[in-house]
Amino acid sequence: MAGLDKEIERIEQGDAWDKGDEVVRVEVKKPLDKVIPVRLSSEKWEELRHEARELGIGPTTLARMWILERLRQKTKASV
Repeated sequence: MAGLDKEIERIEQGDAWDKGDEVVRVEVKKPLDKVIPVRLSSEKWEELRHEARELGIGPTTLARMWILERLRQKTKASV
């Protein structure tokens, strides 16, 4: 903990950067601000959960990915 306190003190004194530090660009995603309720039967919910588990993601993330994929397909088709 003493090491962390010392580091915080160094940063507060304006010594946050060393000359050898590398500048790294970070892309920040837009926050998701809309929620849509979707009704599924218990059977379909379990199918979605199973599929998501196989991919190592959550079921709502998978549902969002599928919706966005479909919207991209429709956008490409109309161009």
